[in-house]
Amino acid sequence: MGILIDSLESNDFMEMESALSAWDHRYRQIGRGAFSGSLFLTQAGSLGLFRNRWERAIHYQGVAPKGTVALAITLNQSNEGRWMGQRLGFDDLIVAGCEVEGEYRSASLWDSIVCTIPEAELAQQIAEITHDDPEKFIALGIARLSPQAAAQVRQATLSYLGEIQQFGARPALQSMLMERASALVELLAQVLVDSRRPRCMSVPLHKQRQIIRKTEKYVYSLGDQPLRIGLLCRELGVNERTLQYAFRRAADTSPLSYLKTQRLNQARRALHAAGPGEVRIKVVTYSHGFRHLGNFCKDYKQLFGETPSDTLRRRR
Repeated sequence: MGILIDSLESNDFMEMESALSAWDHRYRQIGRGAFSGSLFLTQAGSLGLFRNRWERAIHYQGVAPKGTVALAITLNQSNEGRWMGQRLGFDDLIVAGCEVEGEYRSASLWDSIVCTIPEAELAQQIAEITHDDPEKFIALGIARLSPQAAAQVRQATLSYLGEIQQFGARPALQSMLMERASALVELLAQVLVDSRRPRCMSVPLHKQRQIIRKTEKYVYSLGDQPLRIGLLCRELGVNERTLQYAFRRAADTSPLSYLKTQRLNQARRALHAAGPGEVRIKVVTYSHGFRHLGNFCKDYKQLFGETPSDTLRRRR
């Protein structure tokens, strides 16, 4: 396999989502205001690496390309994000296990580098460093790196991206870049081992994330019906205090705010997918559980930085 390079700048988070076609994932915008983002994607041999920048808070849910482990290091962030409900510090390394769904709630600014490595290749590198089971290091979680190790990963990945950007003009560099890709995989294996096993999620936090998932599924089944906390609690078999605590602990927001944002994102997808003259905004409003067109348009603009009409016009 040779070296592949691509790039994208966009003000549409769904376009950013589609650009990573090998990933089985979905984005939802959760921070208010117009979105802006960029991608620089590379593939050299078995190593996939891309720089990803979101200038608005995004809720990511998904799975890395089949057969790979994904590792992500932060370059810049406005504040801490949450990976699988746990706070992600600046020097922490996201470890998304092979074919296991991950979930990330980003800060309003998140600039990062993400690597995808075949699970078998990463496991082999780890096995050459330690006698421990490689699965201990590549299961889904967070590797708490030292500031020195995190800086080393940032420097190595940025240096690699800088070199690969020159590849188009200097094809003779291909062999050298393949060697750099192998060295980068070795470095990532080493920092995973040095960080020891990624911390396991606490049982209480796991239960709280389960409550959120069940809530999402129930609200999706409601269709155009309004949200009522009392009915929701009875359906889930929890009291309101437990429900409120679960959302505050794992998502930093209230249930109603979280679910309204979810429905606004569903409405945006409906508008985004519509062709000229195929949909009326009023129909989308009511079909997603909003009862007042004016309030819907106001909330939509606050979240996405544009009106529903703007979204439809941009799709034409």
